[in-house]
Amino acid sequence: MGCQFATSGFPLISGATRAFYGDPALLESLLYTTSAVCSEKRSVDEELRYLRATRANQISDAQDARIAQKRLLEITARRQFSAFKVMRSHLEEKYDFEYGKTCPNFERDYDELTFILGTVAGLQAVINDIASQQMVGVPTDIAPLSERALKCVSNTKWWGVPLAARSVVWNILPGGAEGKDVWGSFNRSMLIGERSGVRLAHVMYAISAQAAGDEKRFRDATKRWAAAQNFKPSKQYRLVEDISTLTMINLSDRYWSANIGTRTPIASIGTYWDESNSAAQDIDLGDLLE
Repeated sequence: MGCQFATSGFPLISGATRAFYGDPALLESLLYTTSAVCSEKRSVDEELRYLRATRANQISDAQDARIAQKRLLEITARRQFSAFKVMRSHLEEKYDFEYGKTCPNFERDYDELTFILGTVAGLQAVINDIASQQMVGVPTDIAPLSERALKCVSNTKWWGVPLAARSVVWNILPGGAEGKDVWGSFNRSMLIGERSGVRLAHVMYAISAQAAGDEKRFRDATKRWAAAQNFKPSKQYRLVEDISTLTMINLSDRYWSANIGTRTPIASIGTYWDESNSAAQDIDLGDLLE
């Protein structure tokens, strides 16, 4: 998978590029972002183990899982923060602007893509650092800076992600949602993402709903993700769509495990145990013993 390649290949790619007098800064930002997906997946696995152990009243196993989860969240936050810092410093130098205060005049889509993904990584770093008990010390002012920075890029061109990410910030900052149509913004962004072949806006909607404890909207996010009409993944940005898919599976697994103790059944994102069409209704315990 891309995240494993990014983790193992980072030193070679970075070192070789510098050896030939190239500048790997923006590539390094993308590699940090991608490698964080691996550690985040492992942290979710530990969180699921914690949830199962808690349900079974296995105290020691639950404590061990929680410790492991926080260690992996620290690694994830560190990688995401590095992606943000590398992106910001390189692009500020290249385009002579001040991040979150002025806008660069991008010359390449690649620079713009790195700007967006690095900004999203910065927001994720804030959230994951808080979850790890601030082991990294990611500055929380990244959130308002990112919200302003994302005004610099086209929401239509980039799959609805800029507005969706800004909507996440509105939800997590005290008073940030005042006077804003947060959920309507997510809806508009998801429609763009469905047409563009990248459902990252759906993931941001789900993250925001889950953080707010809004189960109805969280379920709506997963159903929208699963039921996108005539959806065709973007060929050019397939890795971004693949990361979005993995993240949505993680979110769904967390919700299922917290409620009934198992991950999401196969090919069942957007369906739930208390619905008549849920795959959880069809499990034959006899099959598990064969």
